[in-house]
Amino acid sequence: MDIAAPAKIRAKLFRRAEVPRGMELTERDLAFLSHVARHRFLTSTDLALLDGGSPQGVLRCLRSLYDHGYLDRPKAQLATLHDQGPRPFVYGLGQKGARALREYGHRIDNRVDWSEKNKRAGSIFIAHTIELADFLVSLELACRKAGNITLIREEEILAAAPEGTRAAREPLRWEAVSVEQGKRERWSVVPDGLFGLLFPDGTAAYFLLELDRGTIPISRRAGEHRSIRRKLKTYYDGWRAQRHLEQFGVKQMRVLTVTRSRERVHNMVGTVRNITEGRGSNFFLFIDRGKLATTDPLHVEWMTGKGEMVRLTD
Repeated sequence: MDIAAPAKIRAKLFRRAEVPRGMELTERDLAFLSHVARHRFLTSTDLALLDGGSPQGVLRCLRSLYDHGYLDRPKAQLATLHDQGPRPFVYGLGQKGARALREYGHRIDNRVDWSEKNKRAGSIFIAHTIELADFLVSLELACRKAGNITLIREEEILAAAPEGTRAAREPLRWEAVSVEQGKRERWSVVPDGLFGLLFPDGTAAYFLLELDRGTIPISRRAGEHRSIRRKLKTYYDGWRAQRHLEQFGVKQMRVLTVTRSRERVHNMVGTVRNITEGRGSNFFLFIDRGKLATTDPLHVEWMTGKGEMVRLTD
């Protein structure tokens, strides 16, 4: 992969060639641009996996797209080099790339200056976006390999959602009326992602995705409004009120949470039991990053909010 390197070389890697080699935009190039536009940011590793061709060929394509302004390399990723060492480059859609996709019929907002947006993206935002992209790319590749399971993308689900959701500024924002300590309040949470799986028999399952970085406490402390418990209760109360049907127009939905450790998984399952008066709930599925890394999201076993082990295809 095109690994960011030390010191003097590093500056050159974030500077486009003054006289780039000539190029003609190909279907393969457009596919790269489309992948990046869909995920916001992608690493060269994920782009190579999605392409399925020669890794060196992919790197040459990406370098050419970068030199010609179709792709950007956000400089905020430099911050991770000091802490984590050399890593595959992260790419964002350049202004020229956005224009090219629009010319070929892709729905790309022409009011957005993508290059300026990439410059403003911070290292934490980029890292979180890449983690989400890594999961979704792994899921897409697993569906390809399975052959009989189709990934339903977020944009497809939203396009078929009720009008109110399609017109919303934050279409994924999940709201619920919850009662806590005798007080009736309206709470909300914004998941990190949304996708569905279409099975051979024509049935489908839909999932909201949470990537937990371990920065939010499990239980609410005095004066603390953010907690895993509050987030899970918001999802649970919304689910009981059929929020998924109202918001997305789908009947089968679960919340997946990827977290940092097995211990945190068990703590979250315990929290689900607490908010359901000991019953637990299969509406929630949990997994730690270490276990998820052993295989793909379809074949790995997730722990339900009842402490049982299941797969996404079950």
